[in-house]
Amino acid sequence: MTLQATATPRIIFSSHDRRNFRSHGNLYALALNSDKPLLLQRSQEPESFILRPHGLDLIQRNGRWWLYVINHDKDLFSDRHTLVIYELVGDTLIFQELLRSPLLSAPNDVAVADNGDVYVTNEREDGSSIAELIFLQRKGYVAVYRPNIGWRVAADDFAVANGILIQGNTVWITQTLGEGLRRYQRAPDGRLVQQTSLGNLSLLDSINLADNAHFIVPSYPSLPSVLLHWQLPGQRSPTKVYDVDPETGRGSLLFADDGSTISAVSAALPVKNQLFLSQLFDSFILRCPMTP
Repeated sequence: MTLQATATPRIIFSSHDRRNFRSHGNLYALALNSDKPLLLQRSQEPESFILRPHGLDLIQRNGRWWLYVINHDKDLFSDRHTLVIYELVGDTLIFQELLRSPLLSAPNDVAVADNGDVYVTNEREDGSSIAELIFLQRKGYVAVYRPNIGWRVAADDFAVANGILIQGNTVWITQTLGEGLRRYQRAPDGRLVQQTSLGNLSLLDSINLADNAHFIVPSYPSLPSVLLHWQLPGQRSPTKVYDVDPETGRGSLLFADDGSTISAVSAALPVKNQLFLSQLFDSFILRCPMTP
């Protein structure tokens, strides 16, 4: 999920049935005071193009909105994923470009820097490998794309690189199987340097910015429960969401559920005293009021 901060703000989010991975997905807009998402129409896509969206980033440049979307292949364990770029005009997404690279091995999230550099987290080095997950191999990495130059590895040695947030020349990255929040500085060539690991939170997913300049980060208390929930929809999976201090990486519990209300929260977006929660597999967004 991401916020489109217009005069009438709304949330832009991706949707894909990950239990039926070969199914097609869509992109939606949700007004802050509504419970009915609006399907965003898409135009000018290539023939035979199929959208299976995952992480996304929305930026405004010269008064125009550009949406960058991770687009998966027909199988999760594959190495043929792409990154698609749209212009968002009103309620329509106009196709602009489809980026391909062997470095999009297992893409999860995307973030765009002020100068146009595009950073993509990759969960695994070999997108077709299950062994990397089973044996907790630290082969995840972040790739960077610079227009007219191409792709390169920006940082590596991640245990499932997941969420990414850019603040000027500082880049924050979460890991699902690794521990703690990582902070980097952007080098002139786009590489990520000066790594610092903060806090001891684990099993993290996406990362979003709160009004107090802290980060909102969901976590999976039990990885086996997530896997069971994936394969057996009736099985619930507990979830936690933290308010994380960027100076220390320490998290204060903001939201917790045993899975009876919502399972396996993958993204948590704070907007105007409300917390919007989306999840890995089930088909709804939960909106919660937040106290000061």
